[in-house]
Amino acid sequence: MKISIVGATGLVGRNIIELCEEYFDTSVEYHLYASKESEGKTLQVNGKEVPIRELSSKNIESCDIALFSAGGERSREFANQFVDKGAFVIDNSSSFRMEKTVPLVVYGINEDIIKNDSKIIANPNCTTMALVMALKPLHDIFNLLSIVPVSYQAVSGSGKSAIESLENELANLSTPGSAPDEKYYQSQIAKNVIPIAGNITENGYSDEEMKFSNESKKILDIPDLNVEPSNARVGVETGHGIFCTATFEKDVDVESAIESLEAFEGVEYWKETYPTPLDAQGNKNILVSRMRSGLTSNKILNFWAVGDNLLKGAALNAVQIANHLYKNDFYTK
Repeated sequence: MKISIVGATGLVGRNIIELCEEYFDTSVEYHLYASKESEGKTLQVNGKEVPIRELSSKNIESCDIALFSAGGERSREFANQFVDKGAFVIDNSSSFRMEKTVPLVVYGINEDIIKNDSKIIANPNCTTMALVMALKPLHDIFNLLSIVPVSYQAVSGSGKSAIESLENELANLSTPGSAPDEKYYQSQIAKNVIPIAGNITENGYSDEEMKFSNESKKILDIPDLNVEPSNARVGVETGHGIFCTATFEKDVDVESAIESLEAFEGVEYWKETYPTPLDAQGNKNILVSRMRSGLTSNKILNFWAVGDNLLKGAALNAVQIANHLYKNDFYTK
């Protein structure tokens, strides 16, 4: 089997490499792609130095699976070129998520929608991923009607430059409110919370908030799900947290809700302590806690969920999908 990793030098790309080493045997042949600046450099895969190629049409070779994490612009330009070379493309950008013919897949929830002709498979937004992993088992027993999610998103969701900005601000911060002149975000992020993640759209919501709404409906296959999303960017390096109020058709039971989460692969329910972004870093599971019934209705559950946005939120889900393709011989059909 041949696997291409597009955006191999990025935060998610490097995690993809490590996870591929874990999920696949050493017989896999890897092709690594990145920007022109990285061409000629190497990255280690399974103890071997693998050269990095510039992502360009002339350098694309045939492969079985291509894992994309190089941004929407490059996905739109190159994904179909890899498909033309025979690959299944698993894309981490938002470029294809809402296309009707493209499956939007969270492994553990809806990988069964992948078909032989699903040549492009979309990976959801990292925050949506954590949310739906917590919602799916609850929906299965109570029938979900609406959600009010509020996310607290780490800077790594914006990439390396945002992490460097946070580190520089922390290093140079001498008094509250002071920070270096050059900032990645519109405001200082070190020791701060910015009440928006993403860019404002015409309806006043951010594009990140709209991903919550649109992607949750598609993944959970609830087209009429009511979603009222909000988000904020917080001065944390990695780990997106979400408070969610979920309303169901049936009366809820907290004990049954917790049992359903404990039985759901890929989710951990924490009873004694409350998981934080630090706890989520490096953890492949989505961590859930503070499950409680609503104060105003017996059809409401409130809970907290947190996940590593670079793992299940991106790289891990992509590699799990790739492993699903491999185990079910999709690429040989």
